[in-house]
Amino acid sequence: MASTKVVVYGLSTEGYSIACQMAIKGADVFIVDESAHMAISLKAEIAKTYPNVTSLKEDEPLLGVEPIDVAISHSEYLFFAPRIRKTGQEAKMEIHSKFKDATAPLKKGGSVIYNLPTGIGGNNETISLLEHVTGLEMGKGISYFYYPLSKSHAPEIIGSFNDKLDDKLAKLLETDKKGKKFASISSAEILHAIRILTHFASLSSVLEVCKFAQDSPSSNDLVFTEYKDLFLDDMTNGLYDLRSLGTSIEGAGTMMYLVNGSIKGIEGYVKRLIDE
Repeated sequence: MASTKVVVYGLSTEGYSIACQMAIKGADVFIVDESAHMAISLKAEIAKTYPNVTSLKEDEPLLGVEPIDVAISHSEYLFFAPRIRKTGQEAKMEIHSKFKDATAPLKKGGSVIYNLPTGIGGNNETISLLEHVTGLEMGKGISYFYYPLSKSHAPEIIGSFNDKLDDKLAKLLETDKKGKKFASISSAEILHAIRILTHFASLSSVLEVCKFAQDSPSSNDLVFTEYKDLFLDDMTNGLYDLRSLGTSIEGAGTMMYLVNGSIKGIEGYVKRLIDE
């Protein structure tokens, strides 16, 4: 039986992690290195030897390569997980440009799995762009799924256009024998927004209150509580997701206050660390 052909667009931490997971399961995986302008063949042995993208880049093993457009045109599943270095409107333009480059070679019958956070309603624009670039009708000529990745979390829910089920995709993404469930795109957006906002609202609340621990006894007492294991990575991982959520919200309601307050709390704490 032929292996499932997969391309992961983006040699990012998240992209490499999910590429390794699928390669170890026996999928025929290529991962696109944008800086080198090539698609790299990722075999199970390599995925097991180099468990993260840093170790792969440091050792630079000899790997098979293909032109990016050739690899994508042969793929059944295209995971879009590029590295994004910009912020705000520039980030949006960068993502659109990379998404067009990634999806242009897709053939009829392929599936796109979008791994970047979109906020609430953001997938509608992405789906329209996909149809425009490929010339294929969504749900008939091409399939679309939303599965936002982070360094420490993989969603339990796969957002699916028209609630389409895909058992092959679910098996590729399942971890520790925990199956994946499919839901509407809008449901997946809402669930991701809840997780991100819950995490950062809680974290920023702790940071704000801890500002009042200015004497040594108070500071020392906090070391023996559940808050002793807060690290800078915990505060910055997912910050792009939070900003994406903020840009998708219109008006100045409670949700926008929660987003902006969380961002301000994190940025304020990082500034205090630098100043100290």
